[in-house]
Amino acid sequence: MPVLFRAGFAGLRQEIAEMRGTNVWTFVMYGLLFDMVNNLWRPFSVKFLERLGGTEFEISLLSALPGLVAALVLLPGAIIFRKFTNKKRATAVFILISRAALLAIAFVPVFPQELQPILFVVLVAIMNFPDSLSQTSLQSLLGDVFGGATRGQAIAVRTKFGQAIIPVVTISAGFAITFIPQTDAQRIFLYQMFFVMAFLLGLVEVWIFNQLKVPGYVGQGTDSESAINHLATIKGIFSDKRFRGFFVPAIVFAFTWQAGWPLANIHQAITLGATELWFAIFALVSGLSAFASGVFWQRLLRKRGNNVTFIVAAALLAANMFIFPLVPNVQIMTVVSSIAGFSAIGINTALLNGVLEATPDENRLMYLAFYNTAMNISLFLAPFFAVMLLTLVGNSNAMFIVGGMRAAATVFIWVAYRILKKEEA
Repeated sequence: MPVLFRAGFAGLRQEIAEMRGTNVWTFVMYGLLFDMVNNLWRPFSVKFLERLGGTEFEISLLSALPGLVAALVLLPGAIIFRKFTNKKRATAVFILISRAALLAIAFVPVFPQELQPILFVVLVAIMNFPDSLSQTSLQSLLGDVFGGATRGQAIAVRTKFGQAIIPVVTISAGFAITFIPQTDAQRIFLYQMFFVMAFLLGLVEVWIFNQLKVPGYVGQGTDSESAINHLATIKGIFSDKRFRGFFVPAIVFAFTWQAGWPLANIHQAITLGATELWFAIFALVSGLSAFASGVFWQRLLRKRGNNVTFIVAAALLAANMFIFPLVPNVQIMTVVSSIAGFSAIGINTALLNGVLEATPDENRLMYLAFYNTAMNISLFLAPFFAVMLLTLVGNSNAMFIVGGMRAAATVFIWVAYRILKKEEA
């Protein structure tokens, strides 16, 4: 075995040994279960919807409606969350409800054929209600559990290990869907089994999450809090320069990032005719690339900080959107997926660590609810914007336009970073 690989494996073993029994270890294990649950079905959700009879419009709804649901519930949900005396327990309950929704989705093929596509889209959207609340609360808990430098590294390590398990789950599911069923009916039945398996893994996910040790419950509210206090908190969010300095460029970029998702899905599923196996191969290559790039993003985050990490990842995602329309077949798309995986881990790390850096300990849950509400409004609007572009100029030209928007958003991130740095000097 080459020295480089021996050193890499030795470093990985040492990293695992150091984490065992710590909150970082529990967070990573929870993250692995979270990734397994979601990657049993999400990479194939567009193809599943297509097999149920879904159209391009319903594919766009699959991207848009979850954002609308989350946008409607996050702020009211955060206010309710502040009343819980045990935020971790409440988070676990909402994770469990979200996983129960997967069990409900398993029964979609039982309904009449004409109802199946829209029913699947609606159930995925409804599932985003408990999912968004639990993930927002989890973000708040991370601010309580991990300190500044530790938090960034914990997020990077969790993301890196997640990218190692995602390809294994996805490629296994892709091979199963491709080679086990002999008929479309059998293929749909296998999808149903995947949703049931995701639900069962979700039960283990909740158990692991409950092992997380939270030192107190910072920012907890009581039943006596009034609506006036909540409004004052929201007004304070707008006047917080540090938060605003991250929030505005993050939302601007997020819109351009999310607008590319349905265009890329349509290009892969409809234009290139990718099957479940090819979607699994895309995910495998993307995941391996993301895992290999984990060390790069960890070092960049540690040496240059979150803002530079954000700018580099955003620039790479802008480049992706110019490359995608030029891809002529699924084989070339497999190679391009490695670039997508490399940049995706960077942007996910930068967004999560960035918002936690920008939010104060006091009222962190309300800040995060406001941030995620705005993100989900963007998630709702961006796919419709993408479909409008697709209708006007075609899918390839729409991707070029979105790529230009991402490039402009990247420049805006850099300008906002320079302004904020000058103000803090």
